[in-house]
Amino acid sequence: MLYFIIAGVAGVFLATLIIVLRKVFFEILEASIGLANEVLSKEDEQIKQKNLIGALKRILISLGKMIIAIVIIIAGALLPLQAYSFFKGVSFESLDFSSVWFWVSLSIGSILPFLLKKKKKVENYSEASMLLHKLILNNYNLSKFLFSFDKKFKKGEKITSNSNFVIVSGLARAGTTSLTDQLFKAGSFSSLDYSNMPFLLAPNLWKKLYNPKKAKLTERKHGDNMMFGLNTIEALEEYFFKVFLKDSFIGDSTLIKHNIDKDVYDNYLKYQSLVRLSNNHLYLSKNNNLILRYPSLRAHNKDFKAIFLFRKPEEHAHSLLNQHLRFSDFQKDDRDNFIETYMNWLAHHEFGGNHKVFSFDEKPTEIKYDRDKLDYWLAVWQNYYRYLLP
Repeated sequence: MLYFIIAGVAGVFLATLIIVLRKVFFEILEASIGLANEVLSKEDEQIKQKNLIGALKRILISLGKMIIAIVIIIAGALLPLQAYSFFKGVSFESLDFSSVWFWVSLSIGSILPFLLKKKKKVENYSEASMLLHKLILNNYNLSKFLFSFDKKFKKGEKITSNSNFVIVSGLARAGTTSLTDQLFKAGSFSSLDYSNMPFLLAPNLWKKLYNPKKAKLTERKHGDNMMFGLNTIEALEEYFFKVFLKDSFIGDSTLIKHNIDKDVYDNYLKYQSLVRLSNNHLYLSKNNNLILRYPSLRAHNKDFKAIFLFRKPEEHAHSLLNQHLRFSDFQKDDRDNFIETYMNWLAHHEFGGNHKVFSFDEKPTEIKYDRDKLDYWLAVWQNYYRYLLP
């Protein structure tokens, strides 16, 4: 009986080896993509060299962890059997490895770690899906590289740039999602939707690999009875500005007013042409951060339409407070911090633990109220709309 218990223990060690190797493999994959991202970088050579060395170190550390894990766990699996043979006074080779009960015990032991290991899943995102998001969205140089040749994968007619597009904006909870959805359904518009995640800058390449025709609708996390699925349009274009502006407008506690130059603007129009399905379609987007770059965008383009929404201040502030408390709870319960990371990828800093307030001048905006109180969100409302309508 003791022999079979030891076989079960050996199975536990072997299964643990598989789990650990899988985790380390993901680390090596992430580090390798990071290395490729640095190779694509157009940073100063000294900075680039430093980042490349850092990426190589991460790969070597992960490889070292893999080797150590293999040695320790295999030794842990063999040690009980070696100890058993020693105390029984028999050679290790003479142990009965052909017994059915030995392999049953080994199999049961091998299953236990997988049963005890909590399956990681956040909403509709599996562990593999979360890893893919991290590999693509964390690597800006890779995203820009994919953007540079995405047009090669676009089907149909050649899409020309169009300076006439529509952006729906306003302070979060103003009704921008509902209006954008109604406009999209009513007219000839093209827009980004959830199926474009995580290849946001290469929508046509990703469509070659993943193109869901019909997606199940579920209520979004806001708890406002609005349904969404993979084909539901969403505020996703901000990732473009994060990549091309290298997060320069994102401070520790604020989102900073900034200008976009001609190069960024031209690439923005190219990006829209990748999203648009035909030359008869206008590009449509919801972007609550538009206010931060609206003056410079308007200086480049007098044609586009911007729709800013208003809502009764006290109702609006109540809605923001409720969502702040709601998402703060979600983020606290999220062991892997995927919800907050997801919101950061898309520059969704409207509420929750990663909330940042808009800053419209050189002096950083500071609101000295408690974020869990209504006064804070009334001040957020005043800060936004006083700048919009001075």
